[in-house]
Amino acid sequence: MPFSHKRVYLIPLDSRPVCYDMPRQLAEIAGLELGMPSPNLLGQLKAPANFKTLSRWIKNHLFENDPLIVALDTIAYGGLISSRVNEEPLDTLQERVAAFFKQIKVVSCFGFSSILRIPNYNFDEEEPEYWNQYGQKLYQYSAALHEHGHASAEDIPDWVLSDFMTRREKNFTLNTHYLSLLAVQQLNYLTYCQDDTGPHGLNVQEAQTLSGQIKKQKLENAHIQTGADEVAACMLARWMVLQQPEPVKVYAFYSSDTGRKLIAKFDGLPIETVVEKAIRACGAQVVKKSSEADLWLMVHTPDDRQGDHCGNEQARVNPDQLEEVLKVMDKALKLGKPLAITDVAYANGADPRLMEKLVSRFDDLTGLYGYAAWNTPGNAIGTSISMGLIRLMAERQQCFNAQAFCKLMLIRLADDWLYQADVRQTVRQTMNGAAKNGLPDEQLLNVLMADGLFLLKNRLGLEKQSVHCRYPCQRTFEIEVGLK
Repeated sequence: MPFSHKRVYLIPLDSRPVCYDMPRQLAEIAGLELGMPSPNLLGQLKAPANFKTLSRWIKNHLFENDPLIVALDTIAYGGLISSRVNEEPLDTLQERVAAFFKQIKVVSCFGFSSILRIPNYNFDEEEPEYWNQYGQKLYQYSAALHEHGHASAEDIPDWVLSDFMTRREKNFTLNTHYLSLLAVQQLNYLTYCQDDTGPHGLNVQEAQTLSGQIKKQKLENAHIQTGADEVAACMLARWMVLQQPEPVKVYAFYSSDTGRKLIAKFDGLPIETVVEKAIRACGAQVVKKSSEADLWLMVHTPDDRQGDHCGNEQARVNPDQLEEVLKVMDKALKLGKPLAITDVAYANGADPRLMEKLVSRFDDLTGLYGYAAWNTPGNAIGTSISMGLIRLMAERQQCFNAQAFCKLMLIRLADDWLYQADVRQTVRQTMNGAAKNGLPDEQLLNVLMADGLFLLKNRLGLEKQSVHCRYPCQRTFEIEVGLK
């Protein structure tokens, strides 16, 4: 059964590569055209989207009966990070949303919206300016208020606390409003994204309230998942999977039975719960027997402590776990079983020991159906499952683009392993906080990436592929691995 449409439209969260380029690359794997606004119409860090020109693009493109995946944060606030610093009144945001749905004509609309996060650090690059001084105190206040029902705010100025709570109320009201759009079928599916969270907090409480409303109204076409940047990829996979005549089933292996139950950094839930939520978000079913599955997912966890490459925190991983991952991959290749790997032993990058063993053991990585290890566990898990399912669906429809898939695999391995787990630390040490003109050195980046890229291109049959890396946001947190 072929896909119902050859073209799908996406309005992304913003112009960052994981939000903009990755969904396009995933669509290309399946021979689909992904229609998107130009990146310069979208938000970048705290700068919101260009609402006037974005509205013109919507008017000129979303008038045919094609499916649409839309980041509602872009429509209302101008982007994900803009949603955290936006100063506009609720009425303005609601008017933008109403105008958007009045304007479009699509066959189906999958929307996703973020629950305003509360990160546990003093840093304001993606938050209001007062986060630089009061971020951790606001996190602690929020967590205590949720967990115990009361909290002391004596170290937080009244104006900071007032602004913090006003932003939360505005975001929650808008998120609640989206449920009403499901009732009148202006939205056909709705995902709430809960990114960078702990086990407790007002954001967790809001997610629980929204979950209660979803259950009370018996809305089977809405759910909550951790992460945000990967959700467009999950929704694209979901659109493909739900067109299959039979349910698509996924079985998850874990490299550690204790590690699967650890609370995932930045997700606030056990790793296995994040995995199951992501599988369901992608439209697939979780099965308890590997023999029943259409796709295997190998989840490499820590044993009893998750690391964080950005925080210089080492994961605790024993050698048996590494062999378990390799054993499952060996078995999958021998049986011809589709296998994707999620590497969440660390947050913000791959487990270097696993990757060194993987590229040493296997000369050919083209049989791997997905890989991800970037940023939060939720980001990595959703990405690898999406890759695996989209490749599987493309093969079933006989429209699989192997070259496009290998290029995406090269990007993920280069970014998540070479850069995030190694080169980023070297760059930051070399810069000592800044480079000339305060910007990271792109030339140094490409020098440091060269040897690893040569190895990966060999493993993926892309020896002649030209690759250039750059800093799309002029900061060292993320890179763009550009392939010509």
